[in-house]
Amino acid sequence: MGKSMTPSSTPDSSPRRRPMARVRHIALFSREIREQLSLAGAELLLDLATRLTEGQLSGDGHYFGSMMLTIDLEQAHGQGLLREEPDTATALRLARLMSGSAVVQRRVRELARHAAERQARCPLTRVELDVRMRAEGLLVFVDVDAEARASARPHQTIANQQSS
Repeated sequence: MGKSMTPSSTPDSSPRRRPMARVRHIALFSREIREQLSLAGAELLLDLATRLTEGQLSGDGHYFGSMMLTIDLEQAHGQGLLREEPDTATALRLARLMSGSAVVQRRVRELARHAAERQARCPLTRVELDVRMRAEGLLVFVDVDAEARASARPHQTIANQQSS
């Protein structure tokens, strides 16, 4: 017994290390969390939006106009329609998600086309719409510029509607 053991050299005092685990299975798919717009929420906000439409039909049958939707998130929250309390980051996120949503884009284009035909007082053809979305504070703005051709004269359309 001529050797003395110090506490640091005793077999019981050193931490035991487990051997590294051997990988037997690998994942074929990675998971990703995506944020997307609630379609019911988007439809509700589009219905709640304040609409401003302007435009006119020229003598040669060209229509030029615009529509602006203003979505007030503070108003929507005050009416108890939103679960989350909105802030400027929410408005920016909403504008970004609305811009990237094919469903929202289609709905906005539908609203703009109907607004343009109401302004022109006749059906329109070759309708070209330029849609932009942005946020400022708690407001989300949807701006749509429209160019089109009249498919009938305005007074013919009005006469047809009156005789129906």
